[in-house]
Amino acid sequence: MIWAVFMAMTLAAAGALLLPFLRRPREEASRAAYDIEIYRDQLAEVERDAKRGLIDEMEARAARAEIGRRALAADSTGSTKAAPVAASPAMPMAVLALAVVAPLGAFVLYLDLGSPHLPGQPLAQRHADTQPNTRQDEALVEQLAERLKDRPDDAQGWMLLARSYGTLGRYDSAVAAWRNVLRLAPDSNDARGGLGEALIQAAGGTVTPEAIRLFEAVSRTDEREPRSRFYLGLARAQAGEARQALQAWVDLLAISPPDAPWLEGVRTQIRRVASEAKIDSATLAPSAAATSLAARDAAVPAGPQAEAIARLPPTQQQEMIRGMVESLAARLEAEPNDIEGWRRLGRARKVLGEKDKSIEAYAKAAALAPQRIEVLSDYAGALFETIAPGEKPPAPFVDVMRKILDVDPNHGDALWFVGAAEAEAGRRAAAVALWQRLLDQLPANTRERQEIQEQIDRLKRETQ
Repeated sequence: MIWAVFMAMTLAAAGALLLPFLRRPREEASRAAYDIEIYRDQLAEVERDAKRGLIDEMEARAARAEIGRRALAADSTGSTKAAPVAASPAMPMAVLALAVVAPLGAFVLYLDLGSPHLPGQPLAQRHADTQPNTRQDEALVEQLAERLKDRPDDAQGWMLLARSYGTLGRYDSAVAAWRNVLRLAPDSNDARGGLGEALIQAAGGTVTPEAIRLFEAVSRTDEREPRSRFYLGLARAQAGEARQALQAWVDLLAISPPDAPWLEGVRTQIRRVASEAKIDSATLAPSAAATSLAARDAAVPAGPQAEAIARLPPTQQQEMIRGMVESLAARLEAEPNDIEGWRRLGRARKVLGEKDKSIEAYAKAAALAPQRIEVLSDYAGALFETIAPGEKPPAPFVDVMRKILDVDPNHGDALWFVGAAEAEAGRRAAAVALWQRLLDQLPANTRERQEIQEQIDRLKRETQ
């Protein structure tokens, strides 16, 4: 049956190719006929221009006369029709022979070179065959390890080998490679952090004492380094010091850029540890040190000035930072179209505890960039922090979430909050539609998915 289908498809394709060659020759228009059609169009254009008043009657008559003269000259050169294009009598036969020979030739070649007896391969197996060859990757890594035996002082080579071992899940080997990197670059924070992370992976996720010492060394030389702050917080959590762990992660959120890729992972850990320890994470505020660092980063771009401020005593730092924030605010009043300046001012006001002024700055940035998700998210985040537990979100917050949803119809937070607003307003069908869209994005068997499903079911019962 399948061969009959293939044969019919082949004949249909060959027929479609043959059809133009087998038609009877048609007459083609001569050059004179084309010219006369052009002159007709020109006459029509003259009439339109005359009606619109673009040319007067005298100009119109002159144009008609000139076009008529050219049309008569063209017609006098010959007939407006050309003779039919003669086709070679052998052409249809040659084309027919080619249409028959080509499919038959392909069929014969397939019988000789193909494998019609093989069964169909499942899609999953074909997808697996396209994945990287792990065995080949391991061979390449081993070749690199062999080369490093002759070049034991190649720090870059050891770092590449360490990262490759980590990618392959060979964490003990990664630890050994990172030790060589640290031996060659004892002051490198990349080497300290890489070895610390490899030690944790080799220990099955436990932050070991050696890893703690490495990350503490990183923090002493780079107080902003996010990996060390995260793992030192995790070490506190594993030691049963939940509040200290949460404080470390809240400080990390405070000093991180608003679009940092690690933010969601840190928030997930905060929710997990806070839930297990029964601590309301909303009551935790960034420490004074983190607040000062975040305000300095927001008010003063990285550079010599920021480094000079960092060397001042804490009291002088605060005075200098507030002066820089006020200077930034004054500049923005004179240059109100600086979107990134308003974002910096909003963040600086936020970490200094000036929530109303932070909202005002973020609102101006959002007004300048209504299509930028990150700018709208800054504004929404500042508004959200004014909402007390159990309090209904204010209208400005919901309006911003609607704008986010207009830009990104699948934005998770916007789907939730706009859905809640629709449910509050009695528009249950709209709320269900939004929450169903959010539900489709969440992985199965999660608490968030279960809670949203319960809300959807409740609204559906209320509409019955």
